[in-house]
Amino acid sequence: MTKYILSTIMGVESMAKKEVEKQGWKILEVSDRMIEFEGDSKTMIRVNLWSRVWNKVYQVLEESNRVDDFDKLYDLVAKIDFKKYFHHNYRIVVKVKSINSKLESTPAIQKIVKKSIIDKITDKSGEKVFEDRELEKFEIMVVLINDKVRILLNTSGEALHKRGYRTETWEAPIKESLAAVLVLLSGWRFKQNFYDIFCWSGTIAIEAWMIAKNIAPGLDRYFAFENLVLVDKKLVSDELEIAKSKKFEGEYKIFASDIDWEVLNIAKENAKNAWVYDIIEFSNTKFEEYLKQDLTWTLVSNPPYGERLKDEDLHWIYVNIDKLLQKNIELTGWVITSYFEEFDKLIRISDYKKRKLYNGGEKCYFYRKR
Repeated sequence: MTKYILSTIMGVESMAKKEVEKQGWKILEVSDRMIEFEGDSKTMIRVNLWSRVWNKVYQVLEESNRVDDFDKLYDLVAKIDFKKYFHHNYRIVVKVKSINSKLESTPAIQKIVKKSIIDKITDKSGEKVFEDRELEKFEIMVVLINDKVRILLNTSGEALHKRGYRTETWEAPIKESLAAVLVLLSGWRFKQNFYDIFCWSGTIAIEAWMIAKNIAPGLDRYFAFENLVLVDKKLVSDELEIAKSKKFEGEYKIFASDIDWEVLNIAKENAKNAWVYDIIEFSNTKFEEYLKQDLTWTLVSNPPYGERLKDEDLHWIYVNIDKLLQKNIELTGWVITSYFEEFDKLIRISDYKKRKLYNGGEKCYFYRKR
C-alpha cells in the first residue's frame, strides 16, 4: 500500500475525514489541513475524482524523521526512482514548505532537490535534461517541519476546487470546495426547495445540484496523474465510467437569484458549462422581494460584505437577512460572511449558531438561524 496526503480547507478536516472513511480507506493521521491515508492507484484516482472538500492529493515518495543538512536531503531524494513516475523530458517544479527546520532557504532547497532528481533520472551521466514546455508540469512538494521531511508528488495538478465549469467569476468568488462544504453543512434534503438569494457566480447552486445528483466533481477536468508512467490508462478510464454510472436521476428545486443582470449572466454561463442551466431556476430578483414571500426548507447564501457596498447598504442588508430568517420559521437558513463583527451587533446571538470557516485566507462565519 502507498501513503497519500490530502490537503484540505482550514476548518473542514472533520468533513474531509468523513469523506475518506465513507470510501473505506484507512486513515493514518489527521492534522491541521492534512489527512494521511493508505491506498493504491485506484484509490488515488478515485479520491481525485470524488473530492468535494479536499484541495490536493499528494503521494508520499520518501520521508525521514531527521534531515538537517543538504547532503541528507540530496540522498533522501536520490532514493526515489523517478523513472517510475514520469519521463525525463517532463517539466518538474519543486515547491517548498519549511517550518522550524535547519533547512529554511526555499531557493537552496529547490536547487538541491532538482539536482538530485536530474542526477537520478540521468544516472549521474551529466546528460542535459531538456524539459518540454509543451508537456504538463509535475509538482514535487518538499515539506520540512521540525527537521522531519516528506517528499510528495502532487497527483491532482491544479487544486481540486477547480472543477472546470467556472470560466467566469465576479469579484471575490467563493471556492467550489467551500460552496460544497456549505451545502453539506446545511443538511439540505434534496427533494426540498433550495435557495441562494445572492448567487454571484452561481457556485453554491451548482455545487448543490452536483451533490444532489451524486456527480463526481472531477469528471470534467484534467489531473496530473493522467500522465504518470505507473498509472494504468485503462484503470483511469474504468474509474471514469464507474463515476458516471453513479449519477442519480431525479428532479430538484434549486432557485438562484441576483439583483445584477451582468452577474446573473455569469452564473448562467457557468451553469451551462456544468450542464445544469435548465435545472437551476435563475431569476433577477431584488432581495427585498424575498421579504414579502413565505420560504420553506433550505437557504444557503453568500451575501455582500467588505468593500463591495457602502456601510449603510450593508447594514440594511444584514438587518433584513435577520428579519427574513426570523420570519420564515419553516426555513433552515444559512449565510456565510466575513462581516461577522457587525452582523453580531445586529442580531440576537442566542438565535444563531455559527461555525468558523475560511474562504481562501479570509476568516468567515457560517450562520444558521436556530
